[in-house]
Amino acid sequence: MNRAEQKQRTHQRIVDVAIRQLGEQGLSGAAVQRVMKEAGLTHGGFYSHFDSKADLVAEALAAALRAASERLFASVDELTEAERLRRLLAAYLSRAHRDAPGEGCPLASTSADVARSSAPVRRAYAGELCRIIERIEADFGELADDTAHERAVGTLALCVGGLLLARAVDDPALSDDILKSCRQFGGGMEATKARPKQGGHE
Repeated sequence: MNRAEQKQRTHQRIVDVAIRQLGEQGLSGAAVQRVMKEAGLTHGGFYSHFDSKADLVAEALAAALRAASERLFASVDELTEAERLRRLLAAYLSRAHRDAPGEGCPLASTSADVARSSAPVRRAYAGELCRIIERIEADFGELADDTAHERAVGTLALCVGGLLLARAVDDPALSDDILKSCRQFGGGMEATKARPKQGGHE
């Protein structure tokens, strides 16, 4: 292995550690010293890979969101529109996802921190968020109205908000109820298509 390949492997190891810590602890968890220690590297070596912590967080966050999106949509391509929506809701608003923040979608664990973060981090977050919304919007492509974008944004907001609330409460029954209610509410979206307008009037 040459030096360039070794450096790339090391770089990826740092990013992988940061991704896990982002999921488990939010942006504050990806402290440079903690990341480098877990990666088995010295603190001083960080700056041969990144100019700042913001650069590391931006790269790790974008990679984590892409990976989460790929997992989320991996098995829905052959399903009908309604089935795709139900599968997405069932996967995102599940006990398994709730109970494993370090392995799941980082939207619920990082969004509050991102709102107070630096421009590079917010830019990376917004770019991947738009890609996820576009992917959900494509799943509403069979609708006869023009509400696909609004439904996609609403579905993602419901998923992230529901998961965040379910993780926040200390009552297991309430947490399960939040997940179930969000799944049921979101699952009814495909049955509430906007009525077509006739002659400019509803």
